[in-house]
Amino acid sequence: MNPELQTVVGIDLGTTNSTIAVVQNGELVIIPVAGRPTMPSAVGIDPAGKLVIGQAAKNQSVSAPENTVLSIKRGMGTDRCVELGGKSYRPEEISALILGELKRAAEEHLGHPVSRAVITVPAFFNERQRLATQDAGRLAGLDVLRIINEPTAAALAYGAGQAGAGSKETLLVYDLGGGTFDVSVVRVEDGIVEVRASHGDIHLGGDDFDEALATLGEERFGAGKNDISAALPDAARRRLKGAMEKAKIELSDGPFASVREEYLTGTGHLETEIERREYERLIEPWLHKTLDCLQRALADAGVTAGELDKVMLVGGATRTPFVQSLLMEKLGIEPRHEIDPDLVVAMGAAIQGAALAGQPAPAILVDISAHTYSVLAVVGHGLFGEELGCCPVIRRGTALPVTKAELFTTAIDNQTTVKVEVFQGEGERPEENLRLGAMMVEGLSKVPAGNEIVVQFRIDLSGLLTATATEKRTGLVKSVTIDTAGQHRINLDTARGNLAALFEDHAPDRPRLVVLDPEDGDAESAETATVEESSILLASAKSLRGRAAKLLERGMAESDAAAVRASLAEIAPAIEARDWHALQDHLDALSDLLFYLED
Repeated sequence: MNPELQTVVGIDLGTTNSTIAVVQNGELVIIPVAGRPTMPSAVGIDPAGKLVIGQAAKNQSVSAPENTVLSIKRGMGTDRCVELGGKSYRPEEISALILGELKRAAEEHLGHPVSRAVITVPAFFNERQRLATQDAGRLAGLDVLRIINEPTAAALAYGAGQAGAGSKETLLVYDLGGGTFDVSVVRVEDGIVEVRASHGDIHLGGDDFDEALATLGEERFGAGKNDISAALPDAARRRLKGAMEKAKIELSDGPFASVREEYLTGTGHLETEIERREYERLIEPWLHKTLDCLQRALADAGVTAGELDKVMLVGGATRTPFVQSLLMEKLGIEPRHEIDPDLVVAMGAAIQGAALAGQPAPAILVDISAHTYSVLAVVGHGLFGEELGCCPVIRRGTALPVTKAELFTTAIDNQTTVKVEVFQGEGERPEENLRLGAMMVEGLSKVPAGNEIVVQFRIDLSGLLTATATEKRTGLVKSVTIDTAGQHRINLDTARGNLAALFEDHAPDRPRLVVLDPEDGDAESAETATVEESSILLASAKSLRGRAAKLLERGMAESDAAAVRASLAEIAPAIEARDWHALQDHLDALSDLLFYLED
């Protein structure tokens, strides 16, 4: 049979990132785009006047915001148009370009044309927004077999509906993405998955958290030696927001993040540290809004928190530990996040696509941490002195491999040694858990109580736990490896194989920049793409050389001038050798250098 007729891809068309997946030979595969499992939902026009989609467009959003479109999903179903390259485009058209790039990546990966798809939308999308999404798919050359709700897709990815007749389950899907929030109550009965109630906010997501962090950074920049009375220039503000977005990601797995942005304005630098606790205080108002939406969805569905069987996390912003702890406190049930929240919706859409194509739906086998791993610490004071408890660092159900860290402090003045004891189990008290081992950290600074110690746990795919303790003020490190496998490692080889298949990266060494013709859904040949790419690179080289020449004529510090000349000297040999990969690297380096010098 024609493989094209057997293939129905699943697409998560997201506000910040989009993902495409497929069931191939009975296995669920996330299709890489430019070497990554997700692609930024960004479209732009580069300095050479060429269309760029995905990561290339996201990269230029700081330096050329007027030629870049982001977060177009928020405009779906409206008449709001955007400007790009001097022309106006509807949201469906911009979305079609994003879908077309995903389609091209799938065709390159699978080796045959792709024409059929299942596309997901937030459960609270109205009819107009759904039709707009379907139209975008058609413009991209796709036959959209079905539009399904994101919570439905997430439930499918978690295996809902596979138990068959007689099964009953009530699920809550908490979907906090980059630009939108959606909470849904899903009922699974006799193999049928149904969204019973949904509530959300189309203007609430991780983008708001980035803005709050950027405002904090701007305040610190102005309050320091770089005293400014007015707001930062737009270009500097965009750079700051990008840096804070990276800090936000770091705070998901560690207690603090360092931010350093040189030459933010003129000679002014920003160097600061963000603690997870202050970040949590910043975003708390938005998270309480999501809890209000959650309560509304439960009420609309006629379901109480006690009647929920599972709570599932969707969307990259749910990686924030504070989100998980608030939901645990509100619902009394531990949220599940075994499957990557950025990928779970596309995976579910692919499962639905496989069913529509007549293929058996595959089981999703994911190797996870079967237990919580904690550190013994003082948690309070009682009648008989200090009370000890287990403070979780890695929680049960976390996908492997994983690295997470938490911040602890010494209890007494001039404490030069700490004993880090590691426990496995779900209990709050040490006697309720299994003690795995301990390590001594000696030679600490003689300082008052409160010396900060960062404890980091890492579990690899073999189930080996590495515990590392670091004195923050000096960088003193001590680590120990503990085997956590034991009898709980069930179907490890099968799970590892599935993980490898899900996340294996088969993309080319560099992205191919291809202009999509909405009337022609076929991917360009490799030869045409190479010609197109080389033309873009040569045009970019010409543009960057011109910018560099103007800067050199204007004058600059000799060290900066030497760096520019050295970067320029690397470009000509790469062009002569037709080494487009090397040329791309040299142009990226020169572009970054010129950006800071021109600011």
